[in-house]
Parts: sequence; C-alpha cells; structure tokens
Amino acid sequence: MIRKNVSLDETHLQKLQPLLEKHKGNLSAAIREAIDLVSPDLENYGTPEETDKKLIKERKSQAAKEELFRSEESVTMNQQMMKWLVRNCAGKLMDEDVIHGFINPYIITTLPELEEHLNRSSKKMDWKIEVSGPRREDAENGPAIMDFTGGDRDFREFLLEAVCIFLSRWMNLDVEALHRKSNSVTVYLQPFLRQEPEEAATGVRKHFGSRDFFYRELEKRPQFWITLAELYAKFNYRRVNLDKDLFKALIAGEVPDITKYFEIKADRSLREIPLSELLPLFKYLVTTSQLVNDVEICTEKGKEYIKIRHDYSDERVIEKMIQLFSSVFEAGWHKFNLSSVSELIIFNFSSSDISNEKTD
Repeated sequence: MIRKNVSLDETHLQKLQPLLEKHKGNLSAAIREAIDLVSPDLENYGTPEETDKKLIKERKSQAAKEELFRSEESVTMNQQMMKWLVRNCAGKLMDEDVIHGFINPYIITTLPELEEHLNRSSKKMDWKIEVSGPRREDAENGPAIMDFTGGDRDFREFLLEAVCIFLSRWMNLDVEALHRKSNSVTVYLQPFLRQEPEEAATGVRKHFGSRDFFYRELEKRPQFWITLAELYAKFNYRRVNLDKDLFKALIAGEVPDITKYFEIKADRSLREIPLSELLPLFKYLVTTSQLVNDVEICTEKGKEYIKIRHDYSDERVIEKMIQLFSSVFEAGWHKFNLSSVSELIIFNFSSSDISNEKTD
C-alpha cells in the first residue's frame, strides 16, 4: 500500500457521492473504482493529453446535437418509424423548399462546399454516410461522379435524392445513371439545361420520381381517385376508361378517332413514330384503357405483329374495335395483314407487300 495525501474540494466530493454511497463512505475505495472506470478510456485514447482532446471533441459533438434538439431543427424518432416514412415516400420527388432547408443554395454555391456540408451534416446527425465528389475520372467532358458510402440504405437513398434534386436545380447537373452496391451508391452526373423553372430534370424524375405525377394528382383530387380505385377494385378491373369525345362518338354510332391519344402520349405525329416504338405504345394505351383483355406484341425487325385478346362476342362490337385499331396504323402509314378469329385479332406487319385485308 502506498499512502498519498490527496487534495479534493467539495465539488469533487459531490461528483464522487454515488461511489461513496456504494462503498459506505470509504473514500479510498470510491477513488479506486473511479480510476478503474477511467482506465479503459485511457487505453483507448492513448496519453492523458490525447484523452483530454478526444473527450473535449466528444463533448462538443454532444453539445451540437443537443443544440439541434433545443432549436427544434431536429427531433428524436424511432429508427423503424423513420425508415417506414422514407420507404413509403419513394417515387415522390421531395419539394424544393424541404431540400433548401437542408442545403441552403445561397450558402452552398460550389461543389467542394456541397461535399463539405454533406459530410459535416451527416456526422452531426449521426447518419454515418460519407460523400465524395462530384469529380471527373475520365475525359474532361465525361460524366461527373459522386459516391455515397456507408450508413443505412434507406437514409442513403433519401440523402442521394435530395442532393440530386439540388444539383439539378442549382448547378445544372442531371442524373445520367446510378450504380448501387451493398454499402454504397455511385451517381453519374451530366450537364443539362433546364427549360422551365419548375420542371424536374429528366434523369431525376426517371430515377427518383416514378410515382411523382400520381402522388401530385392524388393530392389535388383525393376523393375522385379514391372512388375510382374502389370502383375498379369492386368490378375486378372490368371497367373501360374512355374520355367524353370518344364516348359521344360511340353513342352516336360513329367510329371515333383515337389517333390523337397516341400523338399526345408520344408528343409527335403518328407518321413520325417508327413501328418499333408504336407497338409498345399501342399495348400500353390499349391495355390501360381496359378495352381488351391482353395485348401481345413482337417488335423484332421483319417479324412485327400484334395479337389482341378480348371477350366480346357481338360481331358489331368486334368490327368497331378493328376499325378503331386499324386507324392508328393507317395514320402512321404502316401496312398490315389483319385476321380475326373468335376472341383474337391479329395485326401482322412482317411482309413488305401486304395489304389491309380482313379474314375471318
């Protein structure tokens, strides 16, 4: 035993009070336990000076987190709840004012500033995500590359979307491609010119906004879409979706012109749409309208065809449908052979010298 005189003031004794109570007032035992508690930190941090520096740094970090909560900039939320929110917002683009609350475009004006801000924010919020870039690895005009590494997958995707929307809005960079790995995402960025101030970049909408239009329309007219969904579900989707002009023409006994729907969707004239693009567009629009049961297509060069399956038995209805569908290909100047057997209509485009003939 080595006996030493130790000078302690009242403040230190108060801090030792829990240990003193544990050891029934034995000050030596309390001090020995305090040393045992501190010693693992000394082993981890190194010298006492290094320990002091790292403890001060940790206290500052903790103080910064507490300030976030005091200022109501951040809140504590169960991680499972947060992940549920992030996953169920997938496909809807974040509003720009939300992104600006995280990345202020008047403070962050350069790419190095953005990288530094993201890493600082990730560390402050304990997301454990490291961001590097954007940088160029290949040719000077090649895509800029940005990496998001570590952290939770859902939080990583959430941060990635916010950054890509910010880059498209303020730095004229759009998403060319994404490469996802188990613990990281690499995004390839290319310059683009925004046409409309409120318009989302094409790549951003493709990779992050697949359901954005649906969500926006649902928010505008929720009762309409809820009622429509209920009706489709109750009738097992055996409903036909028609606009008023087409409905009025059918009621009047006329053959309506449906070519405009294809041109609106493709944003160009039917004569400008090659057959290889028109066939998938035809399948998309006709199956979505619920006019028929199924559409099978082949777009291979020289073997193009469409097989339309339906459940109509009235010859007059089938004849009207054939006229409707034929008008689309005739307007696009695509020659075809036509055959109709029972509940199947076939448009065959494979021959170069075919004429528009119907066989039963």
